[in-house]
Amino acid sequence: MRTEKRTGNSISSRLRRLMTILVPLSALYIGISVVSTYYFKKQIVSYAETFVDFYIDKIETTVTNINRRMSMLILGEGETEIELNSYINSIKTTDNIAFRNYFIGKLRDAFRMYSMEYGSEYQFFAFFPEGKQYVGANANDKLGQEVWEQYRDDITHKLERETLIPNSGSQYWQFVEGSGGCNYIIKFYSIREVYVGCWIRPADLIAPLENAVKDGKTTALLFDQNNRCIAGERTMEPDTITIERRFSNLPFSVRLTVHDYGLFQKTFLMQMGLVFLALAMLFVTLCSIYFLYNKVLKPIKKFSNNLERLSRGKTGLEEISSSELSELEQANAEFRQLLQKISMLQEEVYEGEIKKQLMYMEYLKLQIEPHFYLNCLNFIYNTIDLGKYTQASRMSIMTAEYMRYLFNNGRDFVCIWEELEHIGHYLEIQKLRFEHAFDYYLEQEEETREARIPPLVIQTFVENCIKYAVDLDSVLQITVTVFSEEMNGNPYTNICITDSGPGFSTQILEQLADQKKYMEEETGHIGISNTIKRLYYTYGDRASISFYNGPVKGAVVDIHIPYTVKAALEKGDEPDESADCG
Repeated sequence: MRTEKRTGNSISSRLRRLMTILVPLSALYIGISVVSTYYFKKQIVSYAETFVDFYIDKIETTVTNINRRMSMLILGEGETEIELNSYINSIKTTDNIAFRNYFIGKLRDAFRMYSMEYGSEYQFFAFFPEGKQYVGANANDKLGQEVWEQYRDDITHKLERETLIPNSGSQYWQFVEGSGGCNYIIKFYSIREVYVGCWIRPADLIAPLENAVKDGKTTALLFDQNNRCIAGERTMEPDTITIERRFSNLPFSVRLTVHDYGLFQKTFLMQMGLVFLALAMLFVTLCSIYFLYNKVLKPIKKFSNNLERLSRGKTGLEEISSSELSELEQANAEFRQLLQKISMLQEEVYEGEIKKQLMYMEYLKLQIEPHFYLNCLNFIYNTIDLGKYTQASRMSIMTAEYMRYLFNNGRDFVCIWEELEHIGHYLEIQKLRFEHAFDYYLEQEEETREARIPPLVIQTFVENCIKYAVDLDSVLQITVTVFSEEMNGNPYTNICITDSGPGFSTQILEQLADQKKYMEEETGHIGISNTIKRLYYTYGDRASISFYNGPVKGAVVDIHIPYTVKAALEKGDEPDESADCG
């Protein structure tokens, strides 16, 4: 049947249209996504680093000024005009209450001025243990009076008990865990049993940084020297950029975690647009790949697989679905027609091969049987001719049993014990002929009794022992042993025929080394050639037969046949039910 060739929608035209769309979109997406992502990340990191550095510099400047201001207060330098050391000495040496109140008032005014200068979150103070008097600025709006009093009480309590260590260096600010959650950072000096210093809450220290990033996506954290978080709330959000800096004059560090879209909403929207563009391109790409795979690649793959299977002679070819491409539709139709023709040819060749094998097997059997008949008749004739009538009677009985086995054996397979029994009849006939020229021994394992083999397989090689090894000057020993064994994990029946004769000639062994070539060539050894052919056509490569000479002398024939109780041909024929042993 002639197939109509379809035009249009060819592979080349579809691919050109597809590439015209995909190539520009792919190039545009790759360029925009790469450039935008690069600058987006770079901008985030640069901004975050600059912001944190600015904050660190500001805090360090403030802390440096506070350290200098407290030094000036102690030494009586600067605008305060308070020489703290002298005033404390005067207070301790006089009982003038008015002078004391004057000094306390002036000290409180100085603390208020410091708070106005550096910020109300920085709480300057002086504590006199003798009178348990705390002098400092009033509570600010952030703290409230009640909270401020909690901090004051915690600080005075620790100073009274001397649980806090006075500061000796400009960098020695310490974090203190107060009672009731009143945590603070403090630096103070001890002057003549009077404590002067400054404290601030960790939350207030990091507040400027937190206020600058009130987007809900950026987190500022404060850590002490033990890497313990003392201010800020930790978050476990993914896709963050972390910026960490350490103070030079404080034993603390700041960590800023910024989400990719936290500080750059507009940039994030642009990135989302790129994401949608990427999804659209991905959808187009997947659709294209799906089309190419199902309509082009998959049919071509099936074509290739089917051609490979056909080249190896295998069946069970894959069904090729229809395609929307004209070239593949035409190739598919042609291929289906080719499969039909191949299938028909395979059936014809297979049937012819089966008939050929059956005819050849029958030919081999008929070729063997007349050979046996002739030998038997020659035995009887020679015995009568010699006038040995007793022997002739015995020979007639054994010959009758021998012939009965041949003529009643229309089976393709027999039990080994039947074959050995037949071999015994044959050897008894030969002993009547040659008298004491040879002895024989037949042995079979009980496990192999019901095993099936083709008939007259052993007969050929026993006959050759008599024909080529019998020497009237010495007694020939013929042995046939049958036993089971395992080869490559499968059960086998081993048949070994040996004699004590001169053995195989070198020429014969060289010919038998290549058994396939030996089967093809007519060498004149019909029995051996036919037996090899019968084993090959019955079992294929699963059966083997070896020819060699014994270690001292004598020929050895070693046959390995797959163990079966219901014999079956290699090509998958059903077991021969007629092969049941009687």
